[in-house]
Amino acid sequence: MRMELALPERFDTRQALRYLGISAEEPDSATRALLRRAERTLRAAAGPRAVAVRAARDDISPYLQGNDILRHLEGCGSCVLLACTLGAGVDAQLVGFLLPNLVGREASVGAVVLDALASVAVEQTADAAEQTLRNEEREEGQFLTGRFSPGYGDYPIAVQNDLLRLLDAPRKIGLCATPAHLLTPRKSVTAVLGVAGHPVTGLRKLCAA
Repeated sequence: MRMELALPERFDTRQALRYLGISAEEPDSATRALLRRAERTLRAAAGPRAVAVRAARDDISPYLQGNDILRHLEGCGSCVLLACTLGAGVDAQLVGFLLPNLVGREASVGAVVLDALASVAVEQTADAAEQTLRNEEREEGQFLTGRFSPGYGDYPIAVQNDLLRLLDAPRKIGLCATPAHLLTPRKSVTAVLGVAGHPVTGLRKLCAA
């Protein structure tokens, strides 16, 4: 299933500030101005899309490697594979440091702010895609865990390429992976969610997990 998504009405700027190592309580006027510029650029450049596929857990067992993903899927007989991207337009802005009316050092700083805000935006967009899936499964009496992505815990990042192939993500949403298993466009997410006929949570989506 392919999903056309919208950017969130409000970006979580507090989280973006945390990524930047700046106090979320009272950012100075210059930082607030950069965030506003970054938001305008991001909204103009992004084309958020997602694709999801449901599969029996046994059918994708070769791609469920490591103890952490198995713990996450405990009690789940099926899985949903999800990929979400903000699109290549955001990468073009990040690579070219093309925030409007910014030059030199200020452009570099602006690109760092844009990068942080885009990281927040792709997570919020993936949250929206996940909620859509959750609502659909609930109508069928099914429950989802949260997302668990390659690179979390001992779930190898090399699985990234396999998930994209299973999702037909390069064709459907233009999302690929490099030979080093890095997603391109960069501001993208892949994940596995467990499906069960009873409430499940899986591992929490935290760095510690």
